[in-house]
Formats: sequence, C-alpha cells, structure tokens
Amino acid sequence: MAQDLMTWWMSTAYTEIDSMMPKVREYGATDLMWVGRQMAEATGRPDIADEEAAELGIYWFILGKIARWHAAVTEGRRPSDDTLHDLGIYARMAQRVRDAGNWPGPLEEHPC
Repeated sequence: MAQDLMTWWMSTAYTEIDSMMPKVREYGATDLMWVGRQMAEATGRPDIADEEAAELGIYWFILGKIARWHAAVTEGRRPSDDTLHDLGIYARMAQRVRDAGNWPGPLEEHPC
C-alpha cells in the first residue's frame, strides 16, 4: 500500500513538472511579484522583500482556485481536476520561493 502511494506520488510529480516547465519559462515571476506588491501596498506595507512579494502573489492565485472550489461546492459539484492540480502547483511554488528565495529560482537547462 505504501509503495502504491509512493509510486503514484512520484509519477504525478514528474507529470506535473514536465507540463509546468514551459509555463515557468514563459511566465516567470513578473505577475507574482506585481500582484504581491499590490497586496502589500494595499495593506500599508509597500517595502516588502521580493521573496515575500512572490509569496503574496502565489497566495492571491491560490485564493482564486479556492474560490473556484467554493463555487463548485456551493453548486453541488466537485471541483475540476484542473483546480486541484493548480492548487498543488501553487503550494509547491511557494515552497520553492522559500527554498530558493524567489520563483522559479535558478534553472538548469531542461529539454522543454
């Protein structure tokens, strides 16, 4: 049973990162930083570090996914697989920001 979970988890992680890498290269962190700085400024903290700005931007995008999940529950349905997928990605992005100091952090060449 534990091996089945580990196999599923690793397979899911590899699938997610392969599908995400082109988006990482296309989008970078500009939108995360901008949204995070807007949030900080709106709460009276305009001089936050880049790392916190990125984290706040991710938080904002997570709220959008939670809003979609809430709408689904309110309408008597389950959230889409895409919503669940994106929540997982955003959580790992925040973990990466904390690990590397920014998003996406240093990238080695990837075949995407």
